[in-house]
Amino acid sequence: MNHRILGLTVRNFRTLTDVKLPLGPLTVMVGPNAAGKSNVFHALEFLRGVREDGIEQALEARGGFGTVAFRGSPRLVSRITVGIEGTWSEFASEDEPDSYELSVNQRRTSSHSHVLYRQERFIQHPGRGTATSLDLKSATAEIESPLAADGLKDAGLDRMTSALHQPLPWAPDSPTAGAVEDIRKHLAGIRVFDPDVRAARRPAPIRRSARHLEADASNLADFLKTLQGFRDDKGRRHIWEALLRDVRAVIPHIRDVHVVDTPGTFDHLSIELEEEGLRGRTRLEDASFGTVRVLCLLSIFHDPEPPLLTCIEEIDHGIHPHALELLAARLREASRRAQFLVTTHSPVFVSELTPDEFVVCERDEDGSSRIPALTPDEVREVIEASEGMPIGELWFANTLGGGL
Repeated sequence: MNHRILGLTVRNFRTLTDVKLPLGPLTVMVGPNAAGKSNVFHALEFLRGVREDGIEQALEARGGFGTVAFRGSPRLVSRITVGIEGTWSEFASEDEPDSYELSVNQRRTSSHSHVLYRQERFIQHPGRGTATSLDLKSATAEIESPLAADGLKDAGLDRMTSALHQPLPWAPDSPTAGAVEDIRKHLAGIRVFDPDVRAARRPAPIRRSARHLEADASNLADFLKTLQGFRDDKGRRHIWEALLRDVRAVIPHIRDVHVVDTPGTFDHLSIELEEEGLRGRTRLEDASFGTVRVLCLLSIFHDPEPPLLTCIEEIDHGIHPHALELLAARLREASRRAQFLVTTHSPVFVSELTPDEFVVCERDEDGSSRIPALTPDEVREVIEASEGMPIGELWFANTLGGGL
């Protein structure tokens, strides 16, 4: 089954007061700084944090409820909500999706202190034509299901217990339990990719499994070694060769990329570049910022088994404009294997997008974000009225909004 997030709903989380963002295989957000694009990533990271650490720790890691809640309203916000729709259970579809919504509420007590409690709601489709729901409120958990195998034992939950983080006492072989577990696994597969060029340049320790490039690209050498190992049915290193062709296309003076044992160690790998006109090899530690960024991005685009959702901030940062056309093409190809949600400030990159991939973000005077500020149909109307001007030129001219 093709697991996918179909949409994100956020209310009163930082600047996202009322956001309903559809998510396709590839979604690219554009707009001025502080429009709220990064907060979309933060909302997804928050759900992943709840899954890994629980609600209270996920909030504390982000400064607490008062920091996370929208601060532009005259009245203090008492509830934040983050929800997703998607296809996770066996019989879910785009027309009848699964969904998960978490609300964290802050209530003032008689002693003028504050107490937090959560509400969680899961809807899933573990049977053909069958929808089940799970609701967690205070210390209770209620399940509605027509399936005989479904059920919960006495839960005895804390008011902040999350079913994303802590498995509930399900009846044996509960279909809904399996559907909820699928959502938990999907949220664990969200990666916000923000490569640290200094970390990527350094030698990487050899690990038994370098399945994915780390969020900061600190295991770049080890991951490239993994890509070198993939072979097609004829024994050819097809992924590695395709990656090298792309590297040479956007950085023409690079003839080859070598992953070697780091001198003086037995458990670290380093990257060396073979460059046109230069004797010997160039260590990645001595390569330019843009070269390292290109290598990081192309590596994740050629990953044959990428995480279910990868978010990339400012994909064009440090990249020559002429390289962006190829990067956009590889990103779209990668989105056939997994979802990508990215931001950009590059009109060149935007011009490679379709209206369905393009999301305008704006910030209102009250500090709240409008995402999306235009629907895909409205974007198409502007393009048609302009007699087919590229989306990037229209956006840069502020014809589509999202400008300064």
